[in-house]
Amino acid sequence: MPHVELDLAHRPMPWDAIPWKPAIHFGLFVHRVEGIDPGLYALARDPAKAKKLKASTHAHFAWQSPPGCPESLPLYLLERGNARQLATQVSCRQDIAGEGAFSLGMIAEYEEQLVAHGPWFYRRLFWEAGAIGQVLYLEAEAAGVRATGIGCFFDDPVHDVFGFRDLAFQSLYHFTVGGPVDDPRLTTLPPYGARVKGRTGPMDLP
Repeated sequence: MPHVELDLAHRPMPWDAIPWKPAIHFGLFVHRVEGIDPGLYALARDPAKAKKLKASTHAHFAWQSPPGCPESLPLYLLERGNARQLATQVSCRQDIAGEGAFSLGMIAEYEEQLVAHGPWFYRRLFWEAGAIGQVLYLEAEAAGVRATGIGCFFDDPVHDVFGFRDLAFQSLYHFTVGGPVDDPRLTTLPPYGARVKGRTGPMDLP
């Protein structure tokens, strides 16, 4: 969490390097997480934005704090149920979105940020998404699992799932965390290929 209640210089890394308030929140598809019911969840990375996020989603969502969730963590259960197929469908039918522990959409505060700062801030939103992705990679490894970004997803169906009806929020990037499955099609090569005899320099590589 960015801990927006702290001065910028005292926020944990890497959030101390982002000079604006968090503008990206999570729409989560939870599948296999101990102590957490499967279903749809939302995480407001800035607690002050939780009400705005709630007002932009489906009215029937529960918006309940899961049992045992720390009060300081603005994580909310929206709807219980098996969301594996749904997560797969909105992520271009990629199995990794529905077969892992959970997947998520990075939901950006879109229209308000672009109106306030200008179109150039669109790139800044992706910078924030990239920083979040790097943290998720590291935290997944530390937890003994793996993570990967999902670059292909259908943003309009994602908006339909969570109830976003206008440009207040926009799905920018997707991510998934789970147990790794090695792909036998991938090949790892040494950092420098076989050198051609009698030659040195940059032309050594075949």
